[in-house]
Amino acid sequence: MSPENKICLPQNLAARLASLPRPLVMTNGVFDVLHRGHVSYLNRAAELGGSLLVAMNSDRSGRMLGKGPDRPLNSAEDRAYVLAGLESVDLVTFFDTRTPVDLLQIIRPDIYVKGGDYDMETLEETRVVRSWGGQSVAIPFVDGFSTTALVQRIRQSPAPLRKAAFLDRDGVINKDKGYVYRWEDFEFVPSAIEAMQKLQSAGYALVIVTNQSGLARGYYTEVQYQRLTQSLRQHLAEHGVKVDGVYHCPHHPKGCVPTLAVDCDCRKPKPGLLLQAARELGLSLSNSVMIGDKPSDKAAARAAGVSRVYSVDSDNAEAATENMDSDKHFASLLDCVTDLLINTSREIA
Repeated sequence: MSPENKICLPQNLAARLASLPRPLVMTNGVFDVLHRGHVSYLNRAAELGGSLLVAMNSDRSGRMLGKGPDRPLNSAEDRAYVLAGLESVDLVTFFDTRTPVDLLQIIRPDIYVKGGDYDMETLEETRVVRSWGGQSVAIPFVDGFSTTALVQRIRQSPAPLRKAAFLDRDGVINKDKGYVYRWEDFEFVPSAIEAMQKLQSAGYALVIVTNQSGLARGYYTEVQYQRLTQSLRQHLAEHGVKVDGVYHCPHHPKGCVPTLAVDCDCRKPKPGLLLQAARELGLSLSNSVMIGDKPSDKAAARAAGVSRVYSVDSDNAEAATENMDSDKHFASLLDCVTDLLINTSREIA
């Protein structure tokens, strides 16, 4: 079907809705500059039902969201055409209000979907869709993809690429107790914060790259993961540590959450998380370092082109030092950072 035939004005929805296969999935958004995060999100939304309807903010509605005086950049007609060209999208329509609540009551989808940064229990849309027995579902976004950030990058003058310290989380920054998702269970490795302070003072961007298969296994939700991550960022900030980025992979091929039980390019040992961070944060991989505790950390860093890879002791069962093949191995993150900075200063001298 051509994109034109998949675009429907609200007043013509009744006839088109009757022909859409059920369960009917609905989502909404501005979709101003379509990027990989959007495409991944819409593909996963479509997999939840028989057809996917996207309700798109009109130009007037989009301006109500406060993204900037010139947003949306693309007209509603152009945005709709691009969306309708996606195989995952069955129908595109419009709404002219700040939220799609009124339109939701007309469409009455079986499943209503939003991105994982929303708390679905607080949305009026959730209450409305549940009133006729529908479901309200949050789908995790792909880390690092944002239209607002993309527009800012385009408008900014290119900055020199920075060196980064890529840090695995569990076993390197915090003790690996297995699928930690509550802040009260999060315990820092001794001196880990001091090590991060030293890296930051030496000019390294701090980037956490972590596999979080507990999401795919259903042990915790994206909202719970993001809540812990926010607590981690806040705690580090209180100690003078700015984390430039936290990138996580929610997938695992043997997971029980269908949308996450996939083979992806972001789960270490694949380099997707590091490549994405370098692209989004303007990092020089050849001048960066990776510090991890598992062979998968080493493999991901090597594949991404990171110049130096270090390993540290960990209580994780996968942290077999004889299989790491890292440049050096240390007892802790602080020991690693201390040695790194000493040798770097000697190289400069």
